[in-house]
Amino acid sequence: MPKIIAPSFNFIGNHPILDFINTKIVHNGKPYDLLESFADILDWLNQANMLGQEEVDHNVPGWSDMDERLHVVHEARILRSSLLTLVQNGLNQEEAHGECIEIVNSFLKDRIITKKIIKTDKGFGTLQHITMQRPLDIIAPIAETAVDFLCHYNLSLVKKCENPECVLYFYDNSKNSTRRWCSQKTCGNRMKVTAYLERQRNKGSL
Repeated sequence: MPKIIAPSFNFIGNHPILDFINTKIVHNGKPYDLLESFADILDWLNQANMLGQEEVDHNVPGWSDMDERLHVVHEARILRSSLLTLVQNGLNQEEAHGECIEIVNSFLKDRIITKKIIKTDKGFGTLQHITMQRPLDIIAPIAETAVDFLCHYNLSLVKKCENPECVLYFYDNSKNSTRRWCSQKTCGNRMKVTAYLERQRNKGSL
């Protein structure tokens, strides 16, 4: 029996918020959620450089309550859905959904943030630290990054992959905004092959 390889996270969106939205995918023609567990969320945050291993080691061992962990998964999916709606609002030049804005803001309140000055190669910089008091606080960096994206990026440059079977989004910062696929190696090649076969069939029917 061939080995079944589970799908992995996609970091093709040109912004972490789109990569977070892209954790809900289509796999083998069916919807597939890459955020199935608390561990999945920690893994994504780590790969997205939003949560360091030191923070995980310091906080996570004390967060063993299964109900709390399941609650984090539930809330992360709600945040993801809200962010997708807000991105689609901007893409379609629609008024932003107020309830979705409030959901994002709910993850930003009650945070304890400290900053300190640090020496860098270019002079001085700041290092920000978010004190995590409960498991749900691990989602705060996603909401924080969403503020940057929604406020400072041109949402009209967000695109959905042109493969009709793909649900991934990306920020098109290519020259003349000509990017069409989530990935040239996957959907791009697949759609080119499909177009070629269609042309061959049309030739044969003449």
